[in-house]
Amino acid sequence: PQGAGACAGRSRSPSGPAGTRAVPAVLAAAMASAELGEMLSSEDPELKVAALLRCADAGLFDPPDLLCDCLSDRDALVRGTAAKAFTAAGTKAVPYMGKVSQLLTSSDVGAKCAAAEVLGAFAADAAPHASAVAALLDDPAEDKMAVALMAGCNVTTGDAARPKAAWRFPRAAAAEALPKLGADGRAFAAAVAKLLHDSVPEVRCVAVASLGAMGMEGAAHEEAVLSLLTTERDPRVIASVATSLAEMGKARGCSNQPAMDAILRLLLSQHPGVRAAAAGALGSLGDAGSVHIAKLLRCLTDRSPQVKIAAISSIVALGPPGQVYAVDLCRLAVDEWQLPAVRASALDALPLLGERGAALAYEVAELLEDPEEEVRFAAMRVLEIFSKGYGDV
Repeated sequence: PQGAGACAGRSRSPSGPAGTRAVPAVLAAAMASAELGEMLSSEDPELKVAALLRCADAGLFDPPDLLCDCLSDRDALVRGTAAKAFTAAGTKAVPYMGKVSQLLTSSDVGAKCAAAEVLGAFAADAAPHASAVAALLDDPAEDKMAVALMAGCNVTTGDAARPKAAWRFPRAAAAEALPKLGADGRAFAAAVAKLLHDSVPEVRCVAVASLGAMGMEGAAHEEAVLSLLTTERDPRVIASVATSLAEMGKARGCSNQPAMDAILRLLLSQHPGVRAAAAGALGSLGDAGSVHIAKLLRCLTDRSPQVKIAAISSIVALGPPGQVYAVDLCRLAVDEWQLPAVRASALDALPLLGERGAALAYEVAELLEDPEEEVRFAAMRVLEIFSKGYGDV
């Protein structure tokens, strides 16, 4: 056709071979954009999700208007994937933050949640919209359709796992996003603290985590977070309290004794998720946590694999005080009675324990013949790291 000939003629311009290559690339990009546009305009949510995933994988942000429209799609999976595509686009999506913020006042609950998630992901670039995000903290709505569409069950049964709170409750989406918006978002810590008494446990959980991520502004509400432990019965919220108290201690540069005592008590909880969170909290507290390293060692014998793995990570995180216990982690790695995931975690920790970990290379090498594939692969990874960092191992 005439258009193709014209393009071909331009390809033989003095730019030479470089010009010849550039034209097909431009055409391919235009064709790809047109195809994506057709898919994003489709009424089929599966086609939209496929197009959005392609955008996310390639960091594409074209056509932008259709990508923005997907944030208010009636399908929850489309909205969530659109948020992922926005994040992957990086700076190309920044000029559209104003348009995204307009969705915060949408009549559609899911669109509000998606907009808050996107704005949170863009941190400083979205900080001017912090007050608009914070306005959602008073929004009582829930997107029950998200549960029905994503879980594939009747919303009244509660039989299937639900989407995360920030995808269903605008107030949870706002609480999750505000700490990411820097000082502008942290200024609303007091408003977030009001959600500590929300009727929905998942929202309380998000509020606790949000305050822990708000630095000194969030730490000002430590007493309110601590007081939850006297009445709270949901293990997810209690686990979040352990993590949040540790974050508040780090923000202040030291952990208050009441907060530390609470974390230590949570190590004795009957819920493994709470014990794991408490073990993880100790590892994040540096010197203050290393004082209680003996309690982390006891966690290595906990009946829950989740707690053991959390304790392994914390022992590593404590630095030199934790390196002393490389042999204890190696003992866990070679114990055939442990779950493969626990043994692999212990193995992966050894290269992070300096020379004390490297000194156990022989024990690690013996696991190359272990009957568990996950353990064998972990041993291979560790030995490769040892060979690069310690030539005589």
